[in-house]
Amino acid sequence: MGLHKRSTVRLCAFASLSVAAVLLSAATEAQLYRWTDENGKVHYSDTIPPSAVDRARREIRSDGIVKGQMDRALTPEERRAAAVKAAEDDKARIAKEERERKDKALLLTYATLADFDRVRDRAIGLIDADLLALKNRLSTLDTQRTAAKKDVTSAGKKVPPKLARELEDIEAQIEDGTAAQTKRIRERAQTANTYEQERIRLADLIAAEAAANKPATGASNAPSAQPKKKS
Repeated sequence: MGLHKRSTVRLCAFASLSVAAVLLSAATEAQLYRWTDENGKVHYSDTIPPSAVDRARREIRSDGIVKGQMDRALTPEERRAAAVKAAEDDKARIAKEERERKDKALLLTYATLADFDRVRDRAIGLIDADLLALKNRLSTLDTQRTAAKKDVTSAGKKVPPKLARELEDIEAQIEDGTAAQTKRIRERAQTANTYEQERIRLADLIAAEAAANKPATGASNAPSAQPKKKS
């Protein structure tokens, strides 16, 4: 076997060992829990439910090797600590899955930040239009109330029932309109804040995606130097 061929064999063998090492490392990171419930039924799961934290269990790697086990019942303090940890781990897992879902939705919905800005501006613009309409409506009602109060003053002690009802109705409309305006202002602030946070997150996701898809630069991409032919 020539020197070149032996070197090629060694490189292939080294590459195979490296791949195997990476796969083995990834496999050993995952683990399962084997536990038995109060009815004697055996369960396998990647997390321990709070109801089973005080039960005997085994921690099993994905390659089948037992990483650890607990055969005794936990003390009350250990059960409480284990239950708190299990609940926190479950909460963190759900939050992570929700964040990943939202990240995926953002990238699928908006191709660029300009697309996002257009949607945001349209949504906030609709709220601003409602606020302007409410402001104009309240201004009109305030003018009507002023006129109605003058009529009541002019009537003296004998205020016509119709005029009294009219003023009462105007006051009620102003109260409702003011409440609607306050609510809409609060909704606008919340909407603007939500869009601001989502835009920051989208910018980070787009940047990370661009970096991941950017072709590597360096010696491997440089054109190989060709030996000059002797004249």
